[in-house]
Amino acid sequence: MPESYPWHEPVLTSIKQRWQQDALPSAIGLSCAEGWGGQALLTAATSLLLQLPNDKDPAELAHPDLRWIAPEGAAIKIDQIRALNAFAVQTPQIASLKVASVLDAHLMNTNAANTLLKTLEEPPPNTHILLSTQYWNRLLPTIRSRCQCFQVRPLAGQAETWLNQQGLSFSAQHFAQAGYAPLSMRDQFAELDVDDWLGKAATASHFGSLVDDAIEVGPPLLLAAWYRALIQQQSEQPSRVLLAFAEELMDTRRMIETSNATNIRLALERLFHLWQQVCGRLQRQTS
Repeated sequence: MPESYPWHEPVLTSIKQRWQQDALPSAIGLSCAEGWGGQALLTAATSLLLQLPNDKDPAELAHPDLRWIAPEGAAIKIDQIRALNAFAVQTPQIASLKVASVLDAHLMNTNAANTLLKTLEEPPPNTHILLSTQYWNRLLPTIRSRCQCFQVRPLAGQAETWLNQQGLSFSAQHFAQAGYAPLSMRDQFAELDVDDWLGKAATASHFGSLVDDAIEVGPPLLLAAWYRALIQQQSEQPSRVLLAFAEELMDTRRMIETSNATNIRLALERLFHLWQQVCGRLQRQTS
């Protein structure tokens, strides 16, 4: 069953009201920060407009009036958007409208984004295109200007209450390492303590299990937590070596996120080797 989160309710209520008033725009942006459930928000908005059962995941349905577009690897490609455009001009078959839902819309490559723009400029009737993204400003300005954006407000107090309800002990330090994002904190720290994991990485003779942990949690998620842990350490023990490694860390994360050709295991092993060198240099500086 798709997950739902209390911080999504204001956005979903606003969309429902606009829809009931026949005032919902054709192009809708759903802006939800990383770790606050962007896919769940897109799922809920799609189900709302097509009046789907709450226990059904639109991404897994073969619904004639729905197109669900997700990145193929690290990008949304032009052929996917061409298929969306072809769907948009069709007549609804069993619903009163059609919905095209695009997950991680910021991952559209340039050709795909320009192809979608043609449909947004002259939207077909009875069609709503939902663009979900963690990074609203990464969309082309011409696409943003043609969408009405509904933004989730990340409220820390609401996140803390929800985490406690999930049975996860709230820690301000862990919340900061998770980017002040409740789902990131739940996914990172339910099974893996980042500080403990980094301690093991500093002395490990083999990296196989550490790489497995990173892949299981999700490399971009874990590398982001690692970066935040370094920033905390940098504030306590300023070091150019530490800062340089933090930049290397984020470069690796971007490479993993944006390229299908990246060998993730090798990239992670390289980071572990560099991390051990950094830890050795820091230890010598303080001894």
